[in-house]
Amino acid sequence: MKNELLITEHAHKQGKPFLRGWFHAVAAVAALLLTVVLCWYSRADLPRFISLLIFGLSMIEMYTVSAIYHIVHWEPDRRRVWRALDHANIFVLIAGTYTPLCFNILSGWVRATLLVAIWLLASAGIGFTLFPYALRVPKWFNALLYILMGWIAILALPAFLAVLPWSFVWTMIAGGILYTIGALVYASHWPNPLPRYFGYHEIFHLFVIGGSVAFASCVWLWALHFPRV
Repeated sequence: MKNELLITEHAHKQGKPFLRGWFHAVAAVAALLLTVVLCWYSRADLPRFISLLIFGLSMIEMYTVSAIYHIVHWEPDRRRVWRALDHANIFVLIAGTYTPLCFNILSGWVRATLLVAIWLLASAGIGFTLFPYALRVPKWFNALLYILMGWIAILALPAFLAVLPWSFVWTMIAGGILYTIGALVYASHWPNPLPRYFGYHEIFHLFVIGGSVAFASCVWLWALHFPRV
C-alpha cells in the first residue's frame, strides 16, 4: 500500500493528462439527465421509481466523485481521501446498476438473494476501501470483489432468460466485458498513447462509460417497462 501511494504521488508530481477526469464529468451530466427521464417515466410505479432512482444516483455519485478527484489538483492528504471515495463508489455503481434489473425483472427467492448478495458485497467493498489499514485488506481483495460483483448476475442467467430475450443477456455481457477490459487497461497502464493529453487512464474511463451505456440500455429497454411480479 505504501509503495502504491508513493507511485501515485510521483505520477501527480509529473503532471496528469489534460483530459484526465473530463470524460467522467460529461458522463455525470448525462447520468443526471437519464435519471430525470427514468424517474419521470416510472413516476406512477413507486417501487420501480425507487429502484431506478437508486440506479441513477449511483451513476451520478460515481461519475461526479471521479471527475472531482481526477480534475482537481489536491494536496496529498486530501488526494488520498478522494481516491478512496472514488474507488469505493465503484462498488456503489455496480450494486446500483443491478438493483433495477434484479428488482423489476426477477422474482421470488432469486430476486431477493441476488439483491441481498450484491449489496452485502458492496458494503464490504466500501468498508475495505475506506478503512484499508484498520481492516488489513490486501489490494488484490478489492479487485477480486469488483470482478465478483460485476459478473454475479451470470448466476441468475436462467432466470433472466426465462422472461427476456437473448438480446438482453448479450447487452449485459457486453457491459461486463467493457468494464473488464477497462480494468485490464487500468492495471497494465497500457495502451498509453498520448501521456500529456490522453493516456491509459482516459481509455480506462471511456471503457467504464461504455459499460455504463450498455447497462443503462438494459435498464431503459427492459427494466423500465417489464411487468414486475
